[in-house]
Amino acid sequence: MKTYNSIRNIFRALALAMIAMVVLGSCSDDLLEKNPPSEISNSNFWTGESDAMLALVGCYTSSHGWNHDNFDSPQGMLYLDFAGGNGTEKENFTSLMCSTNTLATNSNLRYYWSNAYTNIANCNTFLDNIESCKMSEDKIKAWAAEVKCIRASFLMKLAFHYKDVPMPLTTLNIEEANTIEQTPQQQVYDQCERDLLEAISLLPLEYPSSDYGRYTQGAARALLGRLYLAEERWADAASQYRAIISSGMYEIDRSNGSDSYEKLFWYGGENSKEQLFFINGAKGQYTWSRYIYLTPETYGGWHQFAVYNELVKEYFCSDGLSIEESPLYDKADPYANRDIRLYASVFLPPLGSYPGTEFKGQVYDCYNGGSSSDAYNKFNLFNGYCPKKGLDPSNEDIWSAYVYVPVIRYAEVLLSYLEAVNEYAPNEVDQTLLDLTINDVRDRALLPGLSKSTLSSQQAVRNAVRKERRVELAFEGLRLFDVLRWGIASQELNHTFTGVMLSDDPTAHNYGGNSARDADGYYQFEQRAWASHNRYWPIPQNDLNVNKSLVQNEGYN
Repeated sequence: MKTYNSIRNIFRALALAMIAMVVLGSCSDDLLEKNPPSEISNSNFWTGESDAMLALVGCYTSSHGWNHDNFDSPQGMLYLDFAGGNGTEKENFTSLMCSTNTLATNSNLRYYWSNAYTNIANCNTFLDNIESCKMSEDKIKAWAAEVKCIRASFLMKLAFHYKDVPMPLTTLNIEEANTIEQTPQQQVYDQCERDLLEAISLLPLEYPSSDYGRYTQGAARALLGRLYLAEERWADAASQYRAIISSGMYEIDRSNGSDSYEKLFWYGGENSKEQLFFINGAKGQYTWSRYIYLTPETYGGWHQFAVYNELVKEYFCSDGLSIEESPLYDKADPYANRDIRLYASVFLPPLGSYPGTEFKGQVYDCYNGGSSSDAYNKFNLFNGYCPKKGLDPSNEDIWSAYVYVPVIRYAEVLLSYLEAVNEYAPNEVDQTLLDLTINDVRDRALLPGLSKSTLSSQQAVRNAVRKERRVELAFEGLRLFDVLRWGIASQELNHTFTGVMLSDDPTAHNYGGNSARDADGYYQFEQRAWASHNRYWPIPQNDLNVNKSLVQNEGYN
């Protein structure tokens, strides 16, 4: 077990003071109104390696506190998962991010945009000035490579979600920022590819424990792999993932036996050899509001999110088969004999033989009446379920939680590798490859492996990978990415979503009264609609008002 001592913690006391002066710039909400960070004390900063390290820490510093709407924030990653059809938020934030009701004035999408550009501006400040620091040339190149990875991660996501976007690669003055034009999506992707390939050639495979948490060659390759998946460059993606696997640096974590999956997302999981890159807090310094939002009301939280029953039904039965195929599945007892990842990821109420999720000595129950804690219909966008993944029962203060959040895990690498190979060379998918990838992931969940004889076609492998990704990577910020790049949003985000099962029997604990339900008795609570133009988010109206060079995406005028 590594002793965790990441870059974001080593210098936190100095960074809190210096980052604000050096890289954060103005407090304005709009990218196009920001003071250029390079004008802040650059004349007496950048004098040597210690200054450069402070600025590097500033580039790594992720959104924290109540700053939610960002691609690199724990809450922002949850929002992306729910927007992609794994659940919803009780104030309707996430559904309004991806539906026919999505508007250019949407505040969440405005801040994903502006926060990303704040991070890009920080990176550009670093890259514009690092060459002037008195330090070794090798360190200058390596540290610049790290920052180019950070910048590429934001540029990639902006281009993926907004299509053609401004691509500043150096610090802009106010006039330049307020007139910058959009760069075509493909050119943004090409720039990210160049930066990541350069970084891969310069970054180490690993760091000493004192620098744990920085971008490595493996993390850069995984980020490039995601870019290639978005572009459907399957062979290139497979090449990057194959290199990560061949490095021998990572493995599926089995350190806690049958509890390994659940405990991977608790305190200490950041030290696992499964982690390629993650966001970590610092006690008393960098904490998240995410856990206030995640935690059910029964345990003192806000229960801000509802997990869709459509995700719950995707989890396998304990024999490794889907609920449609398994003889173990009982429609009247839907939570019995299920994938251990379901129990680790979702708060489930008592139903049938299942006693309900027990957490901190109390049983979660959404069937105690409309005004009780966590009642399935207490709010319009409650449905009885609540996310559980990542909630560490040892955390006694959800108001200042600093549990880490994974950004890239080895499980993703394995599943992405199988997907890529299957798409460009389906004949190369054999039992050895299945055992190396998807079956390694399933084994940790105590599920039997898949055989080539049952996955005899490219479509069968494709379906298996997509199902496995959804349950293994749930609530890790990848669902919307997958739904959009696979082109399945019109099916996945265009129907009525359901919650827990309700009964017609007035004496039953789960009696639903007049609540709407589907043919199987599941609570119908949210209708979502999707149109083809929703593939891309609108350019924020706030920025269009300032920068007349920007052009709105189709369907939002």
